[in-house]
Amino acid sequence: MSKQHDQLNKAKKSSSRRKFLQDTGLVTGGLAGILATGIAPATAQTRELKMLTNSHFVPASDVELERQLAEFGKAAGVKTRLDRVAHLQLPAVLAGEVQGQKGHDLVAVGNSNPHLYAKHLENLDGLYEKIGKAGGGFTTKGVGVGPDGHVKAIPWYFISFPLALRTDLIAGIGENLPDTWDDVHRIGSKLKKKGHPVGIQLAHSVDSNMILRGILWSYGAKLVDEDSKTVAVNSKETVEAFKFIAALYKDAMTSEVLAWDDRNNNVCLNSGKCSMILNPISAYRSAVKAKTVDPDNKDLLVHHSINHIMPPKGPAGRHMAASFNNAGVWKFAKEKELAKEFLAFHFSKENAEKHLTASKGYNQPVLAGNALHPLYASNSKYYFAPFIGWYTHAIGWPGVPTAAMATVTDQYLLPDAAASVAVGKASAEDAVKKLETQMKRIYKRAAKREG
Repeated sequence: MSKQHDQLNKAKKSSSRRKFLQDTGLVTGGLAGILATGIAPATAQTRELKMLTNSHFVPASDVELERQLAEFGKAAGVKTRLDRVAHLQLPAVLAGEVQGQKGHDLVAVGNSNPHLYAKHLENLDGLYEKIGKAGGGFTTKGVGVGPDGHVKAIPWYFISFPLALRTDLIAGIGENLPDTWDDVHRIGSKLKKKGHPVGIQLAHSVDSNMILRGILWSYGAKLVDEDSKTVAVNSKETVEAFKFIAALYKDAMTSEVLAWDDRNNNVCLNSGKCSMILNPISAYRSAVKAKTVDPDNKDLLVHHSINHIMPPKGPAGRHMAASFNNAGVWKFAKEKELAKEFLAFHFSKENAEKHLTASKGYNQPVLAGNALHPLYASNSKYYFAPFIGWYTHAIGWPGVPTAAMATVTDQYLLPDAAASVAVGKASAEDAVKKLETQMKRIYKRAAKREG
C-alpha cells in the first residue's frame, strides 16, 4: 500500500510539473509535446544537450544548474552535459569554438560577448519577449543585444555592487548610514583618521572598472552616447567626477588602493580595517565563513557589524555598474531548438528562484518578477537586493556592451585615468582629454572592423 502511495505521489508531482511548464507559455515545440504525453521519441536518446559556463564563485549554484539540466533532459528524453571552466579561461574557450564552428549548444556569454560574437549566435528576440513577459520584465535594457539590434543572448543574472559597510564604526562617530557620495566622503574622512579608511580600488581590477563607472554615471557623465559608438567622455560632468574621486582618495582612502586586486578590498573590510567598500556579497560571505574577530573588540565577529546598502547617489542620481552573465545559443549548435527550450525551462520562476537560492544570493535576477526572492526577506543583510537592479547598468550604458567598450574595460583605461588624478600626476581636465583620445582610437578601429 505504501509503495502504491509513493508511486501515486510521484505521478502527481510529474503531472504538476508538466502543467506548470505548459501554463507559463514558455515551453513550445517538441518539448511541449513530450511534457504533454510524458513520452519521448525513441530517437531522442541519442541526442545530447551541451552547455558551457564558467565555474561559479558559489559551487552550489553550478550543482543546481546541472540538476536542472538533468531534469530537463529526463523530460525531453535526451542526455545533458554541463562543462565548466575557470572564469578567466572562458573567453579563450568561446573563441576556440567560434574558430572551429563546433562545441557546445548553450554558452555563457558575459557582458560584451553577445556583441562580439553576434554573427555566431542565434537571434533570441522571441524567446526574450516570452521570458520577459512571464517574468515581469527585464530590469535592464540593452544587455545581450548585438550590433544589429537583435537579442543574441538572454540576460541571466548580474553580480551587484552594493555599499558594504561597518555599521558599528559609523554609529561610533555619531553618523547615520550614508546615502550620497558626499556622505561617503564626509564619513569616510572621519573614519580614516580613526584608522578605518574607505577601500575603493583605483587599480587594474574588475571592481575598479565597475565602481568608477558608477561614480561617473552618478555625476551625469558617460563614456559613450546611447548609440554605443560616439565617445562622450570629455564633459564637465566627467571632470567633476574625477575631482570627487581624487578628493575621496586623498581624504578617506589608503594609498594601498592603487595596487589592489579584486580580493584586497574584501580582506580590508573583513580584517576590521576598512569601514566601507563597494563589492558583491562575496566579501560578507567570506567574513561569515572565516568568523573573523574584530581587532578592536574581541567580543565582536566582524560579519555581525557588516551590512549592505544601495550604491550612493550623486548629483545625477543613483547608478552602479555590474558584470552581467548571459546565456546564448550558437548558430552552429547541433541542438539549437532544444537549447532554447531549456532556457525557457530554466527561466521559469520556480527554477530561477532555486538557482538564486543555491548561489546564496550572489546571482542577482534581471527579471523584475524574480527580484523579491524569499532569501532576501530572510536576511536583513540583503535588503538592498530586490531594488538594486533598477539602478544597475552594464559597462556600455547608456548604450549596449560592445566589443569596443570591452577593450576600454580590459585595458583599464578608466582606472588609470582616475588614479592619475588622485595622485596628482594629471589634472582632471587633462586626464579626461587623454581618456577621450584613447577611447576614440579604440572605437575608430572597431568601426573599421564592423564596416
